[in-house]
This record gives sequence, structure tokens and C-alpha cells, in this order.
Amino acid sequence: MTASFQVMTSPRPASTIANHSLFLRLLLCLSLTLGASTAAHAASFDCEKATSDIEHSICNSPDLSSLDSQLTENYRLAMASLPGDQADALRAEQRSWLKQRDACNGQESCLSDLFSQRAALLQNTAKQAASALDNIIANIPADPVTAAQQLQQYRGPLASAWLIYLHQFAPASKVTDAEVETRHQSVIKAMNDDTFSQSVLRDIENDPKTGHDVAVLTLLRMTIERAGYENADGRPYVHCFIFKQQGAAAYEAFGALYGSSRDSQAPICSPQGDLFERPAWQQLTKSIEPMIGKASENSGTIRFASYADWAMFRLRATVSPEDFLKPSQRTPASDDPAQLIRSWSDDKVWPKEQREQLLVAIEPARLATMGWLQTEKHFSASDAAKAADAIVNTWLSDRMDFIGEMSGPED
Repeated sequence: MTASFQVMTSPRPASTIANHSLFLRLLLCLSLTLGASTAAHAASFDCEKATSDIEHSICNSPDLSSLDSQLTENYRLAMASLPGDQADALRAEQRSWLKQRDACNGQESCLSDLFSQRAALLQNTAKQAASALDNIIANIPADPVTAAQQLQQYRGPLASAWLIYLHQFAPASKVTDAEVETRHQSVIKAMNDDTFSQSVLRDIENDPKTGHDVAVLTLLRMTIERAGYENADGRPYVHCFIFKQQGAAAYEAFGALYGSSRDSQAPICSPQGDLFERPAWQQLTKSIEPMIGKASENSGTIRFASYADWAMFRLRATVSPEDFLKPSQRTPASDDPAQLIRSWSDDKVWPKEQREQLLVAIEPARLATMGWLQTEKHFSASDAAKAADAIVNTWLSDRMDFIGEMSGPED
């Protein structure tokens, strides 16, 4: 990993799209998505290369194909979340189970029962293993040295990515350069089934304009995306501490990256506190939703990049609101959003009544933000006013940019 250190400081994460050559990657992602859409219920192997009776039975049955895919994914997640010795034991157990599978001689009823039982057992194993691993990760801020020692007992990509993180951000953990090199190779190898992600990561790591902090955090982000959090009921994210600790680099690495529906899986933590759940913000959101909906109809899957940026903005505004006090960040990135709304002239596209409702909702949202910053973040009245202005204006500007880009130029 050779990326030099250079971290963006803007609280407008949409700008990261250009840094990561998002639109070039979008073309590749779209082609991969089209190819993958036909394999939603496919077996875990290439049915065109099936040779044994077992393989043909799996491929000829949609139910067995689905079970096989589920079983394989559960096995992958369990292996990735277990310490090395337990992973070795599970591998031996799986080999023994394969002999039971082969004894079914391709009989669908026999295979169905066997697959269902094994998938459930592996799912439970994976869940318990993930919980234990997550407990170690959650302890990183309090005791990085112990966390590193415990993570070194694991060989899976998630533990490896966190050891690389510790090497970069917690020197006291004493993770060595040699171990980082080995662990990095392990994480990359684990992505062999997703060459698109590998290529994106390679571009970021080799980009001299990308800070090494961002490169390390992007590798961590991609590994978290593959660790099963989004499919695991009740499994909370445990990496949320990085946004406060690593700041701008974390906001950049975990925001919009792919320019497609993949960005809907960005592991973005929930906002801190209830700012955006307050009535004034709910009304502001409700007032602009009709136009956002219209713009989204013309945007294709790249809209998910904007949605990810907006989610990251909500997180940053509540975790690091002090970012919005920086003079450079309070300078509008584009025209005054309120003035853009007032000057909109096509009532057919955006009815005047809706625009007026939106304009009325701006000041209450600003006042609510100002009060929240004083109460929850202990800002002075002056700082709260400055940050509230920047937060509301950035929120509106992001959406006006989206409306302008997706709706075409406003005459």
C-alpha cells in the first residue's frame, strides 16, 4: 500500500466521488450487476461445470441450489469469524459432513434435509463466532494492545483488516510491518470472488492523491461490507468509534464509493442523537421529498451514491459538528440553496406551493439544530448559530445539486 497521506477536510462527502474515479467504476459495476442478476438463486458453484450426481441434483433443483448457496455463505462467515484453531476444527467437520452429503447419492429429499440442518448449524456457529469477534473489535478504543493480541489468533479477513487498522492508527498495539503485509495479502485474496472491489481498492491504494489513512480505512470498509452485518439480524456495527477517532479520513472512506446500488450497503453508522428525528427536520425532509422522488426517477443506480453521502452527512453532523465551524467549510459550495429554490421558474416540474413549504421549513430546522448543538454538544450560542447555518445550508445544497443534476438544467 503506497498511498501518500492527504486527507480531505470538507464535510461535503460528495466530493469524494471524483477522487475515486467513481464514474469510470460505475460503467464496470453496471455490467457486473447485469451479469449477476441472473444468479440470485444459483448454487455456490458453476453448474455448467457440474459433473457428479450430487452437483447435478443441486443444479436441477432451485430449492437445493438456494440451500447450497446459503450453506456455503454460512460456512464462509463462520470460518472468517473463528479463531484459527476453531476454524481448523470446523474445516475438518465440514469435510466429514461432505461424506454424509455424498451418501445421499443425489436423492433430493435426502439432500434437502441434510442441507437445511447443516445450513442452520453453520448459521448458529457463524452468529456466535461473529459476536465474540465483535466484542474484541469493540474493545479496540479502550485497549488496543489486548485487542491486537486477540485478533492475531484469527486468520479471517475482518480480523486482518482490523490489525492493519491498528498498525496505522494505534502504534502501541505493536502490529509489525511484516504482519501487515501478510494480512493485507490475506484480505485481498478473500476478495477473489469480487474482482470489481479488488480493482476499486487497488486504484485507491495506488492513487498518490489518496492519503494512506483513507486507503487503510477503505480496505476496512470493504471488509466490513463482506462480513455479513447487513444480513445478520441484531448484529450491530461495532466500528462506529472510527468516525470520531479518524475524522475526515473515515468519513471519506466509508461514504459513496461505487456510484451504484452497491453504495446502499455502505457500513454507515446511525446518526448520534435525535437531531434529524426532531419535528423541524422531519418537516424539512418531508417538504423536499416530492422533488427528490422526481429527480430519483431519472438518476439510475448512481442515486445510491448520493443517498450514501446524505447518510454520511447526517452521521458527521451529529458526531463531528465542530467540522462545520471551520471557515472554509462555511463557505457555500454553490449558490445559496434558499435562493435557488426561490428562483426556480418551472412550476410544472416543481410546484410553487411545494417550494414555498420548503422555504418555510428552513428556519425551524436551523433553530432546532442550533438548540440541539447547545444542549447536546455544549456549543456556545455563537458557535451553534454558525454550525447550524452550515449544516442546514449543506443539507439543502446537496439536495439541490441532486435535483439539478438529475432533473436537467433549470431554465
